[in-house]
Amino acid sequence: MKPKVLIVDDTEANLIALEAQLSRMDCDIVRASSGSAALRLLLKHSFAVVLLDVQMSEMDGYEVAALARGNASTRDVPIIFVTAMHETEANA
Repeated sequence: MKPKVLIVDDTEANLIALEAQLSRMDCDIVRASSGSAALRLLLKHSFAVVLLDVQMSEMDGYEVAALARGNASTRDVPIIFVTAMHETEANA
């Protein structure tokens, strides 16, 4: 069975980018577009790793990670925090 990777981001373009990068790997990619959706998926499936956006509007990645760590069935799932920054003239 292939390992499952959960990618979590509230921006569709970022999910597409993460999925494109992971497509070279032999894994099943599962998407979540919010923190609450990610938590529901974590309770239903066994994941090898979670790639978790830090900056989400509903619930940020740190909150999702804290809730996942607080549950015995999800506390040991590795979490890698990711974020994207939109480049503008001000921060270029």
